[in-house]
Amino acid sequence: MARKIGSRYTAHQVLGRGSAGTVWLGEGPDGPVAIKLLREDLASDQEVVGRFVQERTALMSLDHPNIVGVRDLVVDGDDLALVMDLVRGCDLRSRLDRDRRLAPRAAVSIAADVADALAAAHAAGIVHRDVKPENVLLDTEAPPGPGGAPPALLTDFGIARLVDSPRRTRVTRIIGTPDYLAPEIIEGLPPRASVDIYALATVLYELLAGFAPFGGGHPGAVLRRHVTEAVTPLPGIPDELWAVLAQCLAKAPASRLTAGELAARLREQLPLLVGMPPLDVDAPGSPGDEDDEEDAEDRADEDGGPVEGAGGAGPSRRGGAVPLVRGSAPDSSRDTHTSIKLPSAEELAGHRRPAGSPAGDRRSPHRRTGAEELRRRRIRIGTAAAAALLAAGLGGWAHLAGGDDSASTSREDRDPEDTAPDGTDGAEGEGAGAPGGLPAGIPTAPTAGAASPQGGTGTAPLPRWSSFREAPDPAVRLAGGPRAVALGRTTFVFARGEDGNVWYLTRTGGRYGSWHRLTGISTEGDPAVVSSRAGQLDVFALGTDGLLYRRTLSGGEWGVWSQVDGRTTFDAAPAAASSAPGRIDLVGRTGGDLVTASLVDGRWNAWAVVPTAGRITAAPGLVSRADGTLDAFVVRRADGAVLHLPHANGAWRPSQRAGTLEAAGRPEAAAAGGVVHLLAPAAGGTGLVQAAAEGAGAWGAPGRVAARTADAPALVAADGFLEAWIRTADGGLARAAADR
Repeated sequence: MARKIGSRYTAHQVLGRGSAGTVWLGEGPDGPVAIKLLREDLASDQEVVGRFVQERTALMSLDHPNIVGVRDLVVDGDDLALVMDLVRGCDLRSRLDRDRRLAPRAAVSIAADVADALAAAHAAGIVHRDVKPENVLLDTEAPPGPGGAPPALLTDFGIARLVDSPRRTRVTRIIGTPDYLAPEIIEGLPPRASVDIYALATVLYELLAGFAPFGGGHPGAVLRRHVTEAVTPLPGIPDELWAVLAQCLAKAPASRLTAGELAARLREQLPLLVGMPPLDVDAPGSPGDEDDEEDAEDRADEDGGPVEGAGGAGPSRRGGAVPLVRGSAPDSSRDTHTSIKLPSAEELAGHRRPAGSPAGDRRSPHRRTGAEELRRRRIRIGTAAAAALLAAGLGGWAHLAGGDDSASTSREDRDPEDTAPDGTDGAEGEGAGAPGGLPAGIPTAPTAGAASPQGGTGTAPLPRWSSFREAPDPAVRLAGGPRAVALGRTTFVFARGEDGNVWYLTRTGGRYGSWHRLTGISTEGDPAVVSSRAGQLDVFALGTDGLLYRRTLSGGEWGVWSQVDGRTTFDAAPAAASSAPGRIDLVGRTGGDLVTASLVDGRWNAWAVVPTAGRITAAPGLVSRADGTLDAFVVRRADGAVLHLPHANGAWRPSQRAGTLEAAGRPEAAAAGGVVHLLAPAAGGTGLVQAAAEGAGAWGAPGRVAARTADAPALVAADGFLEAWIRTADGGLARAAADR
């Protein structure tokens, strides 16, 4: 029976039903269309309707050959509908159900099409958040592509953002299909473009292997695998293709390729895959798979009876979407973003029995050998750890499920007029939440009410700088301000390149070395660097996921990038110093707050907030002028004043202005001969401004330093001199020196 949708469209026939509504074959002024009619409870929710209207422009602006176009959004009485292009064909899940796996060339061709779609969406600032086979349509009426694969189109952009509003979401619900959830989503971090790359790589793995890399089995085990397990290599595919797949399935979001890079790399593989048949890979859960047999046995133990895949019931299939809560149906809607109940810690850990199930229903542990029992215990401990990880991320779920990526918890966007007359933020005090990207319950760092007892009380003369002279050109243009550290008689200078990698240059005894690149993650902001012991330096970089990464040079060899903290996100690059041999101290900005953490005896302590006189902007600076002391420098957002926060005797002292110094960006500090020197971008134009103080004493009048740059500089005490480094207008590096 035909149904009118607004004044321009008629829905004739139901094509499918899903979690968000019903899809109809319809007719519009320009011919056949697909009409997605959202559920009545969504249409009656004014918050969803408002979001629906706000998303109209963004969704209709997505125009790409590999995106199912949204033609119109209709709000008419009780009807809320998306009118989309009609794609004649099937979805990718139907193809997998029929063929189980695809030939590598066809699979890679489809994944490359989807990567192109994501690249266009990410460039427009839109994250899909639910890339899965059900949301990939194959246009069987179009000419086939490489390997005979029909063109692939990604659909259902924006549905998650429309449906998953904060008021409709509770902390007991999470968003996503378990088999394709990126680890950072499980950990409670907000969704960024990298979650789509992880999901697409999972889909490609499934197209090649016939099963998802971490899917199937107990839902707690699925989540645990995403977070803790390495992906199993696929035999029979070229090493180059596996390298691409493994990189996009990396646990660290910043290590993954961008969508554009992924599309290009996949298409480079197509000539290598000509004539290659589908892989012959045994799926987990096939006869003899010990892990799945034990998983099935666990579930049988918990439920008091056999389950599918246990005993003689045949092997369990580990592939496709799985329910996150036992007893619910898998997501077979082939519709859109799925809202799933978050199981309790007991359910995730696999220890919950159904109500009324007596303890005697469990089978005797004596049926297992000691080695088997130990192995099962390790599995349960790992699953319980995943449960604890999820429980810690509940606050993040409540936020990210809102679907509005612009509605960040960061207070950096608060109006400066919200600052109280005493310079503090009026939002602070009892009941204030955690700052920016920090978990709830973040503590305040130890503070003391008196001025720092360390150092002198006098002012210090300003150094006289030489003119800046250009260093050798890097292989790529630099994209931000540099940071530098002295290691013996060698100065190491680090900066971010326009390619997103960290680059560095060395200078020893007046002679430059070659430029080197630290690959492995995509970065933003200026890297921080510190030497905490002889012959070692550590670089800290902010990934494009907002997380902080560390890489160490020791004994002339670089280690690999590692996450400092997988939960705390930052809005600006950190600063690093060493207040004692072997100790690393960090300060960073999240929202408008300064936070600090230290590496002591090989362990990081928790991040804590350092109180400042007002909200801050830009990245901070940090220096240690003597063992046991730190001096942090920040720029107050309200007036550009540079604030000085000394730390001594285990406590941060009240922040004070660094004289009359004002800055437009990160203040950089160096200590030499008991004097703390500051150098920062000048407020109101190009050039640098400097100031100096003896120890924790008074700051003298600031002075100007001629430099053609608007970026933050690097400042280091090296080889008897003070050295300043800046990024030049053409993306190079320049150095000036002053006697210290």
